[in-house]
Amino acid sequence: MRILRRIYRVIALFLWGSGHWIYCLPIRYLYKEEHSIRRMALQTKYWGGGIVRILGIRTIIHGDPEEYKKTGGLVVANHQSYVDIFLHASIFGLRFTPKKEIKDWPVLGWYTDMIRPIWVDRDSKQAAASLMEQFRDTLRKKIPLIVYPEGTTSDGRHGLKEFKTTPFETVCGTDIPIQPIISIYHPAEGDVHPAWYGDATFMPHLWAILANRRSTADVYILPLIYPEGRNRKQLAKAVREAMLKAYCEHTGWAPPDPTEPEQPAAPKETKEKDAEHEQQHA
Repeated sequence: MRILRRIYRVIALFLWGSGHWIYCLPIRYLYKEEHSIRRMALQTKYWGGGIVRILGIRTIIHGDPEEYKKTGGLVVANHQSYVDIFLHASIFGLRFTPKKEIKDWPVLGWYTDMIRPIWVDRDSKQAAASLMEQFRDTLRKKIPLIVYPEGTTSDGRHGLKEFKTTPFETVCGTDIPIQPIISIYHPAEGDVHPAWYGDATFMPHLWAILANRRSTADVYILPLIYPEGRNRKQLAKAVREAMLKAYCEHTGWAPPDPTEPEQPAAPKETKEKDAEHEQQHA
């Protein structure tokens, strides 16, 4: 059954992606830039929704995403996997912010460029000011924009990583709100968790995901947070605290107590005796 699921999903993803590409071609090249960007962001809602369904993920939304549309704002989410992109797009319809290296990837780079993302050059300080202005311009027009301030993916089971503060500069000194969200995946027993992190390579992980059965993704839409004159460090701290609190409430995970002393390492002699003991009973 696993190989059949893989075959079905590979074919379905190809057909769905090709159909979306054909539909979006005239939007990308025939409309004026602002209208094209807005339409492309809307299309990612249907594109992402289709991919999530093909992967067998049932999305349960806690909160009303329609409320976000009234105010707009910067969507801030925890990051576990490339699957997050499709999941979050299926809820809001988003303008993505991929790293510029993806632009040079065969097929995927060209496909991503077609949906008018904001390409992020993390190595160029000169491009930072232009990048922030593109972010602000997108948000002022109430086009949904998402950032993952952890800067990398986590295993999804041990809280949130520390936040990078740079993305929060986008809304400092404005009245643009921040929309925090928390995503929690629940794979079926025996299936691979969508989290893609550490030394895991892309293709083997994707191949495993394609064999999964049905799974669930809970997405919690938290209350808006306004800048209110705070700098980016203060904003990052406030948003992370709100998200971590919600994460702990909905997963039961508790952060380690910083006052709890670490267990002392075993003396070298003890380790050697333990090793000898294990060898004798091997």
